[in-house]
Amino acid sequence: MRSFALALALAATQAPAASGRLPPAPVQLWSVAWTRRLVTPTLLEYKPRETGGPAVDPQRGNVVLGARDGVLRALSERGTVLWEVKAGGGFEAPPRLDGDTVYAGSDDGKLYAVEAATGKLRWTYDAQEELGTTPAVANGVVYVASFQDTLFALDAATGAFRWHHRRESKEGFSIRGAGSPVVANGIVYAVYSDGFAAALDAATGAPRWEKRVAPAGDFLDLDATPQLEGGRIYLAAWSGAITCLDAASGEQVWEVKVKAPLRLALLQGRLVAVTATRVVALSPRDGKIYWDAPLEGEPGGQPVLAAGAVVVPVSSALRWLDPATGRLVRAFDPGTGITATVAVRAGRAYALSNAGELVALDLR
Repeated sequence: MRSFALALALAATQAPAASGRLPPAPVQLWSVAWTRRLVTPTLLEYKPRETGGPAVDPQRGNVVLGARDGVLRALSERGTVLWEVKAGGGFEAPPRLDGDTVYAGSDDGKLYAVEAATGKLRWTYDAQEELGTTPAVANGVVYVASFQDTLFALDAATGAFRWHHRRESKEGFSIRGAGSPVVANGIVYAVYSDGFAAALDAATGAPRWEKRVAPAGDFLDLDATPQLEGGRIYLAAWSGAITCLDAASGEQVWEVKVKAPLRLALLQGRLVAVTATRVVALSPRDGKIYWDAPLEGEPGGQPVLAAGAVVVPVSSALRWLDPATGRLVRAFDPGTGITATVAVRAGRAYALSNAGELVALDLR
């Protein structure tokens, strides 16, 4: 059973108080190029959240995203809708663009492979489990993780099943969410709600190592996408730890106790962690904490770097933080907050608001 709201409430009860007020003078980091409403709120919908998020096609410059209405869309750089594909459920993670194909997993249990230029459906694979992560693609294989702790490997051209790896959580509760798989050097790395991380042979699914990294606690989930750099893998366990392992052996390099970490990103030589209540920047070398800033809202998608700032999606707004100090530089709220991960490419950022509006920001 998954209970994200309960976990957030428990984590917030012991959160330290801190001020996140804006600086006295405005800092111009962006201008709004255009806004396009994509999703119409339903009559009884209360506090909608968009967790899917956009991705930018590196070849065409188009932006592709799935939303809670179950539609996968491509838009031009000017905001014109180019094509739409209707799924049977919502999208809870950004899609993956690889070559001329878009790969996107849906709550309806299917992975969709769509021609990037036209929106033509190439194939679907029915995993019969909610696919709420961004797929990874390497050497003709696409990998996608489900909310039910299964990693699927499929032929990228046809959708044919290759192998799967699953862990059965023995805990009664877990957080709704899952980290996306990461592939490097013939190994696919995956994380699970029972507190384990695994390194699997990318061709066969055979485990190279499996290791529990979560300390004891109410929720053992590893829901942050693993971060890889310099032969190390960085992981976050909701039960209270950020851990660095040797990527080849799984041996622990260091561990830092951090309350309720949910997202990780390597940005400008910092390991940035988003927790239930804070944003923390650590040294990838030894886990030393450089700064700690208030979140001021419910955590959302992955932090990214844009206009020289660390951009953190929060239920209340996009928070733009100084990467050296964690100081709040600016905040952007189109009216309903932004929960989804932001896509950045060539001086342009795309953000999907919780009202289902896609906002294009020209960076300065």
